Amino acid sequence: MRTSARYAGAAAVLAAALLVSGCGSDGGSGETEPKPSSEQTAEPTGSPGGEAATGGVNGTWSAEGGGKAMVLSVSGDQAALLGETTCTGTADTDADPVTFALKCTDGSTDRTKGTVKSVKGERLTVAWESGTTDTFTKVEVPEVSTEIPEIGDLPSGLPSDLKLPTE
Repeated sequence: MRTSARYAGAAAVLAAALLVSGCGSDGGSGETEPKPSSEQTAEPTGSPGGEAATGGVNGTWSAEGGGKAMVLSVSGDQAALLGETTCTGTADTDADPVTFALKCTDGSTDRTKGTVKSVKGERLTVAWESGTTDTFTKVEVPEVSTEIPEIGDLPSGLPSDLKLPTE
């Protein structure tokens, strides 16, 4: 049950990120704002022991890398990168700077070992050991209820020989 709730949560995160990153209009003047990409880089900000070192990376982040949408989800010492492939692993939020150690389902190594270069407001910049740098934007994800609703009374008129599962 717990595993299915995690998968449902991951699916909700991915869906939310895709909605935020590529759909809809802001009703603006028609001018486009620059999107975060793997081409952007950032210098480290703040002093050692700043927000990046204290776990300011917790949450859900979205970016576009190589023309593909990605979602980075960090919760405590767990991290997942969802996009063209799925990568899961750990986040060392006690390290200064924060580091990621991920393993991808398809065996790719482009984004498996990463170091947080900066956390500034709603932006998170990660430099990957492969040489790629991604700038992520914070995504607010609505909470997903894991409670099972009550089903109420069973309908009457069921056959008397009907056996319901006991487990």
